[in-house]
Amino acid sequence: MLFKIAWRNIWRNRTRSLVVIASIAVGLFAGMFMMAFFEGLAKQEVESTVETQLSHIQFHNPAFIADKDVNFTIENGPAIIGRLKKDVNVRATSGRLVTTGMISSSSTASGVEIHGIVPADEKAVSSISKDVIEGVYFTGLKKNEIVIGEKLALKLGVKLHNKIVLTFQSKTGDLTAGSFRIAGIFRSRNSAFDETTVFTGFDDLAGLLGTGDGIHEIAVIVQDGQKTDAVAKVLKKEYPSLLVQTWIELSPQMALLTSIMDQMMYIIIGIILLALMFGIINTMLMAVLERQREFGMLMAIGMNKPRVFFMILLESVMLTCAGIPAGILFTIITVGSLSRHGIDLSAFSQALSQYGFSNIVYPDLQRSMFLPVSLMTAFTAVLSAIYPAIKALRFKPAEAIHKI
Repeated sequence: MLFKIAWRNIWRNRTRSLVVIASIAVGLFAGMFMMAFFEGLAKQEVESTVETQLSHIQFHNPAFIADKDVNFTIENGPAIIGRLKKDVNVRATSGRLVTTGMISSSSTASGVEIHGIVPADEKAVSSISKDVIEGVYFTGLKKNEIVIGEKLALKLGVKLHNKIVLTFQSKTGDLTAGSFRIAGIFRSRNSAFDETTVFTGFDDLAGLLGTGDGIHEIAVIVQDGQKTDAVAKVLKKEYPSLLVQTWIELSPQMALLTSIMDQMMYIIIGIILLALMFGIINTMLMAVLERQREFGMLMAIGMNKPRVFFMILLESVMLTCAGIPAGILFTIITVGSLSRHGIDLSAFSQALSQYGFSNIVYPDLQRSMFLPVSLMTAFTAVLSAIYPAIKALRFKPAEAIHKI
């Protein structure tokens, strides 16, 4: 009987009930949209950093990490690369020379990190070749070609095909310099990376450093990014003398970013649900006050207070059960569309690029999000009905019956 009465009570004022249902649906949508937005933002940042700078796994000589001394190369580096290319868990790998130095133009100079790469191998582990906006990603026809970031080019006041000079310390400790011609200019999502990193041919840099076929860094992209830790664990056992690190170990700040995003996400959802709770309390309280006479009559004919309390909660549950599916459907349609086309944040492009974020954010809606957010929304809606229900229990039947 209570279910029947509660159901009829809901639709006695359809406008009010639809407002509550819409509030629940919008609250659920807002919560899930924010989760999808921050999940997509964090995921894109991780992917961008992995593709542009870190790769999934990196190999180093343990002594190299301290101050990037060019003398500490990876023993048998070429053989290790050959072995990794045959590993079924590895999609691509690339050997690099890495050193720090100065890049100079006719007008100014700047400190940079210099990467000597094999263009074909690097193309498979890094997105730099796709980020070239002027010129080409190494022609392979000329010596001493260099690819630099757009922000660095603006800082140095240079253009495509201009000459620049790299100055750094060789293997013997002598200061050496080389003249390079700009073959390409790239623009990645991270403007700070663009300003501080340049790429040259492996053999060109090795000749100036005097490192021969020595390799400072081996970058690895695994077949399944979700299995990075498992693959790294196997490689650490296979090469105990080398420092094998995953992207999280190489950049703890990225793991911190993901953690911060999760915390921000739940804080925002909490604020949204708190606002939703006050809205539902207001609506349900109005409904209870308007039905004082009804509650007085029900209690007068023998309905006890627990049943009255349960009936009001039941009405809230029914409204919630109608609002949650509507909110989920709206979320799937909206976020599904935005995940394909993206959200354009180009108005904030300069600020975003400083931290490596893309101008276009693609929300990522995980199925695992539905249950916790739906439960949180349902709990909020039911909790919102408690105060109005308690208010109804305070009505005195004799007085409530005479209310107009």
